[in-house]
Amino acid sequence: MTIRLLHVDDDPDIRAIVGMALARDPLLEPVATGSGTEALSLVADGLCPDAALLDATLPDMDGTTLRVRLHAVMPPDRLPVIYMTARARPHELAALRAPGVLGAIVKPFDPLRLPLDIHALLDQRILTR
Repeated sequence: MTIRLLHVDDDPDIRAIVGMALARDPLLEPVATGSGTEALSLVADGLCPDAALLDATLPDMDGTTLRVRLHAVMPPDRLPVIYMTARARPHELAALRAPGVLGAIVKPFDPLRLPLDIHALLDQRILTR
C-alpha cells in the first residue's frame, strides 16, 4: 500500500532533498507544497493524504496551527502528523506533542535515513492502535 505523504516546507532546498529521499521508497508518495495555505488548499480541493510531514515553522502559519486546521478537516486518527524542526530542545519538542502527532524529525536530517525514520514513526502508530 502506498502512503501519500503531504510534505509542507517553505524551504525549496529542503523540499527537493526530501522529495529525492522519498522518491527512493516505492511505498511513499510525497506531495510537496511550500506553505500552510497551499497545503490547506490542496486538502480543500480533494487531496486525501495518509500522513503529513510538516515544517514546525512556516512563514504563513506555524506547524501547530497548520496541524490544527488540517485536523479540523481530517481527524487525527486519519491524518497522522510528523514534524520537521531545527528546534530540538526538550521543551520545544514537547510543545509539538498533541493527538495525532507521531513525533519529530530533527533538522539537519540524514536523507538516506529519512524514509526509514518516517516508516518507523508510522509503524509505531499502527502498533499502538
